[in-house]
Amino acid sequence: MNPEKLKILRRHNIRKKINLLLLTLFIFAIAILYFSPILYMFLTSFKTEHQAVSPSLIFKPTLNTLKMVLSDANMFRYLKNSLFQVFFTTLACLVLAVPASFALVFGKFKKRNTGEKIYVWFITTILLPPVAVIIPLYTWYQKFNLIKSPMGLLIAYIGFHVPIVVWMLHSFFKDVPKSIIEASEIDGCSRFRQLVSIAIPLVRTGIISSGLLVAIFVWNEFFLGFNLTGNSTATLPVYMSRFREQQGMFVAQLSASSTVAILPAVILGWITQKSLVKGLTLGAVKG
Repeated sequence: MNPEKLKILRRHNIRKKINLLLLTLFIFAIAILYFSPILYMFLTSFKTEHQAVSPSLIFKPTLNTLKMVLSDANMFRYLKNSLFQVFFTTLACLVLAVPASFALVFGKFKKRNTGEKIYVWFITTILLPPVAVIIPLYTWYQKFNLIKSPMGLLIAYIGFHVPIVVWMLHSFFKDVPKSIIEASEIDGCSRFRQLVSIAIPLVRTGIISSGLLVAIFVWNEFFLGFNLTGNSTATLPVYMSRFREQQGMFVAQLSASSTVAILPAVILGWITQKSLVKGLTLGAVKG
């Protein structure tokens, strides 16, 4: 090869490596910046209340704060309440939203655009913030004795999260070839069999992703849990807010309880990250 061309090629490779190095450093810097609050919370959980007052990274670690939080029987009661809400909300949302999404895509309505209108209605309800409906919701719940009841909070969570699952699954069902559904219909396959035996296996990635997303949303939800529950039915985020009292904020205990609270979500996200990213990415592309 010509020496001049070889020199140009080497310069190009060096410039390419420098750009790649700068990009990698930039991504790491963004990741550290994003992760720093969680890291600081984790480190603070190993401090005493006295140490937590000063925001320092150099300290003598102790397990006393974590032991104090974990020895509180109330925390496990709230943890149990959160697990109850997460499990049954996710299950109910999938049971309701999967057939609803299938019907909106493959159902036969009297008017041609009825399915699209109902889908748009689902989408608009996602935009509605919980604070906008809390007063009428509270009034109705008082009338039907659902305030401070786990079932009341469960109904509210299902109502708010079913549209999210419908929104996600609608794009997945739309990607299922209509010719497969039509061929099965000619063969005498019922709508239920079409859903269970044909459609669900083809969109299982979307179903898993939607369920995980709902589980994370419910696990982290605070506003409805705070307004619709009592001492015995509150969830874990409500429990954590009680470390802020009139005497001040118990930063070390709050950090320790937050560390324990985020562990299930982090472990679940870590185990299922491939399915979650794949489902959300495919949903975004199709949507």
